[in-house]
Amino acid sequence: MRKRIVLAAVAGIAGFAGAGLAESVTLTGNFPAAYRDASFLRRMAIDRFDGGDGPALSIALERALAGDGSAPAHFSVVSLSPRSGVGPSDADGILSGLVSTEINENRDAQQREECVEKVDDKCTKKQKIEIICRKRSIDVVADLRIARARNGSVAYSNRKSRHDEITWCPGTNAPGPVEGIIRGMIDSIAAETAHEIAPYTERYALRFYESRSGMPKDVAATFKAAIKLTQRNLPEACQAFAAINGALPDQAIIVYDLGICAEARGDYPAALAQYRRAADLRPRDRADFDAGIDRTQRLIVAQDDQRERARRR
Repeated sequence: MRKRIVLAAVAGIAGFAGAGLAESVTLTGNFPAAYRDASFLRRMAIDRFDGGDGPALSIALERALAGDGSAPAHFSVVSLSPRSGVGPSDADGILSGLVSTEINENRDAQQREECVEKVDDKCTKKQKIEIICRKRSIDVVADLRIARARNGSVAYSNRKSRHDEITWCPGTNAPGPVEGIIRGMIDSIAAETAHEIAPYTERYALRFYESRSGMPKDVAATFKAAIKLTQRNLPEACQAFAAINGALPDQAIIVYDLGICAEARGDYPAALAQYRRAADLRPRDRADFDAGIDRTQRLIVAQDDQRERARRR
């Protein structure tokens, strides 16, 4: 009897005339830095980077940590250059390191098949000939470290490498200048470093589970209509999922979709609980559910980190 009452409450959804099947919802979430210790340092000083391309990486890091202007930068960035007048005591963390660059260019003998005889413009005989090409490789390795200014303890330490290799033969265009390739590698390392040590905001899409396998016919129809409704009115669709769950509990598909609903409204602990429950109910799809578990755990950590930063101010 309870099943009939609950389903009656959402029966009107079955007549929803939505356009196409909506399978996903796009959300925006705040995620923690991969290196959380470094992310708690607010005033970051860029110190000297040794190596021929060290100054270039230092400047690239200043730009990357300052952001692109689309959102407030996480760090207040200062330079420890002699002209700045800024000392270590003026910062929370000091970012320094070493950059090594290696460029190699060598001959590269290759075999190429060419036509040596033709009849009526058709090749009748081919043979392999040796041609001398050029091969160039560029390797950039950066060792980076962030030390806390107050006591010198290390908050971040990492090594990043970039490799570029190109071969060109007679009749083909030579590659661009080495300087441009190295500049791109340096900018890539700086951007990756900034992403690792600062929290970030990301848009992502979550796909609803839509399988109606094993559901009674009336429940399956209601569930199908609720899936369509997610495109137009997600809160109502989520109410329908909850009603179906009450009438037909412990269906992994419904439990997982309710996790997406909780995540969409920002209730990450509830979403985490739903994803864990779905994984218990349907272990063969554990890999799919684990992605939701990992994501909501990181969203919760980001919220905790934000509260901790507010407390420290």
